[in-house]
Amino acid sequence: MFSEKTDMATAKLFTPIQISGLTVKNRIIMPAMILNYPFERYDIGDDWTRFYYQRAVGGTGLIIAGACHVDPAGRMDAHQVGADRDEWMPALEKIARAIKDGGAVPALQLNHAGRYSKKKITGMEPVAPTAIPSRYTKEVPRELTEMEIEAVIESFAAAALRARRAGFEAVELLGATGYLISQFLSPLTNQRNDRFGGSEEGRCTFVKEIIAAVKASVGSDFPLIFRQSSTDNIPGGMNADDQLKLSTCLKAWGVHLLNVTAGWHDAPVHQIGPSVDQGHYIPYATRIRQEVGLPVSCAMRITEPDIARQAIDEDRLDMVTMARALIADPEWPNKARAGNDAAIRKCICCCNCFDQAFAKKQIECSINPVLGGETLGPAKTVRRVLVMGGGPAGMEAARILARRGHRVTLVEKTKQLGGRLVIGSKPPHKAEVNNLIRYLAYELETLAVPIVNTIDFDTIAEQFDGVILAAGAKEKTLSIPGMETVPVYLSTEVLDDRAELKDPVIIVGAGLVGCETAEYLHSKNFNVSIVELQAKSLPDMGASLRWPLLQRLKKAGIDIYTGSTISDIADGMAIVSSREKRSSLPVGSLVLAVGFAAENGLEAAIEKAGLPYCVIGDQKAPRRIKDAIREGHLAATAWMAEWE
Repeated sequence: MFSEKTDMATAKLFTPIQISGLTVKNRIIMPAMILNYPFERYDIGDDWTRFYYQRAVGGTGLIIAGACHVDPAGRMDAHQVGADRDEWMPALEKIARAIKDGGAVPALQLNHAGRYSKKKITGMEPVAPTAIPSRYTKEVPRELTEMEIEAVIESFAAAALRARRAGFEAVELLGATGYLISQFLSPLTNQRNDRFGGSEEGRCTFVKEIIAAVKASVGSDFPLIFRQSSTDNIPGGMNADDQLKLSTCLKAWGVHLLNVTAGWHDAPVHQIGPSVDQGHYIPYATRIRQEVGLPVSCAMRITEPDIARQAIDEDRLDMVTMARALIADPEWPNKARAGNDAAIRKCICCCNCFDQAFAKKQIECSINPVLGGETLGPAKTVRRVLVMGGGPAGMEAARILARRGHRVTLVEKTKQLGGRLVIGSKPPHKAEVNNLIRYLAYELETLAVPIVNTIDFDTIAEQFDGVILAAGAKEKTLSIPGMETVPVYLSTEVLDDRAELKDPVIIVGAGLVGCETAEYLHSKNFNVSIVELQAKSLPDMGASLRWPLLQRLKKAGIDIYTGSTISDIADGMAIVSSREKRSSLPVGSLVLAVGFAAENGLEAAIEKAGLPYCVIGDQKAPRRIKDAIREGHLAATAWMAEWE
């Protein structure tokens, strides 16, 4: 089923690179990211070091920790490690040591959040070049004085020295995505008339003096990385040409590596989700590389090994920067180097990790429930375990059970593994969901887990020692007066191409399934409207992908009637009623997307057999991918530990 391994060890992606005398073993960078693990005052816990260590052991060449604030007023999150005072030194030393122990080069990203800071976190007013609020935080910042700006510059230099003393072998300045350095560079947010503003040259003074101060503090040859936006993607901000000019200046000022990303958090353009093609930003970074002549890495939407290999082999980039790929699978580099791409647990671009970060919550991955690395000890007693259901929860449980040495059988009544993921991958921009199906199927095949379609309940107690129930959920229906006069289908039937629809289509339910079904039908040239009982559409969707989907639906001309119901259907018209008004909409077909209910009925048979069992995934309660994977993992570890 899966292809043989290919020899990729010779790809240029896995050759060393020099950055101002520093040797990095390959061309893979893990960027700084928001972890939000808890800590007590200045003392971090093992979660922090395990996270970095596992990515280093997994084969990443350069790991950039942070971002670390250089000034208390520039702090972004309550659980952000800082570099603004010596009390942070033990924590910084632990992180640097963990990365080195894992075999990677440690670097530290330094930042001041500027107007992105919040008073409820720092206890201080946010500050900025000019008192212009951000759409991201909506707090009006206080304009910095010249003396305060000079103090911030010195704080970057002092933080860089702490980084070097702590054992980091490079520092990175965060000059992208709308933080304080970006705010000084942009004419949109810097409207000063002193030496730190006015002209293009004046707006560059802040970062120019930071670089000079850092070099004076740690030495001119100490590797200095600059995190740069290739374009701000925001009206009135810096475009690609402006950023190209900045790149030339950065080289002249002594930066050794440009780590190129794109956009601001304020940007009205979607930048991170599956509607953005893999490798989309590589041409922007390539242009900078060709014009400036500095080593350049590119970040965002690079998770596929072949895209990374090709970009390096074709000299379009010097390095690739990957966050989500390494969150999902810390072993991505080692597996890609071995040419075993099928073994990589590839990111599905659900953006749950971004949702957690923006909500100031601890980092999470929908498909990797153990971000500090799996510690799967062998089973104390080998058990014969039946897993009922080949969706994500059941497949994950079977995978972990087999890895621990249990004798596992998976029963799936359909001909295809994946459960609701299969139809979940059908709407536009959802194809990457198939990454999870392919990975779990590869694991089960590699581990030789038997997959059957039926099971004999009369002999189940003789064949197995315990059962994990993961039979999934079935779609709900409802009754609407007059619905018998038009074709009616469930969303699953539509996405599975089993519906013979007549235009126009009304979808009942504006949750994730309903809205994605609407976008799917629009791609098939149907005219679609959505009716939703609740006051808000997409209440079950994370913030990172919610607004882009609503934006696309609006652009497609798909009307969403929230706070409304269909009170009657007659003569090809649906009466849509809300508290404010009644509307008549033409209807050729009706599609129901009103949720799912757990599949029940198997528990009694298992109880009759006297076997221990647990219920997981949608059979427990229909929820999200992350819940299915987490519960599958827990069933195969914590629950099994109770009776091994």
